[in-house]
Amino acid sequence: MTHDDIATIALSFPGATESAHFGKRDFRAPKIFLSLPTAETANLNLTADQQQMFADLYPGEFAPIPNKWGQRGWTVMHLDRTDEATARRAIEAAWKNVAPKKLLDSLK
Repeated sequence: MTHDDIATIALSFPGATESAHFGKRDFRAPKIFLSLPTAETANLNLTADQQQMFADLYPGEFAPIPNKWGQRGWTVMHLDRTDEATARRAIEAAWKNVAPKKLLDSLK
């Protein structure tokens, strides 16, 4: 997966927009649900339970960010180890965590 692949997935969700955070691409709805800090990784705004589930189901693909943000659910996704379907599920989970109810309802 590339940053452009990830951006295409992220922007496919209602209300998602691209912006920048500390000079790195991010995606919001309206809060940040995904950022692209390095060429090899994406950071996802997951819950602690979601983080644990993805890390358990896909070891080596997902891991907590190694700082206080990781303890809050922020999760690294390794782009070279993740397929499109898995990335889409993880990005959708992150988007749902920040999207307002009216955007969530638009997926139904």
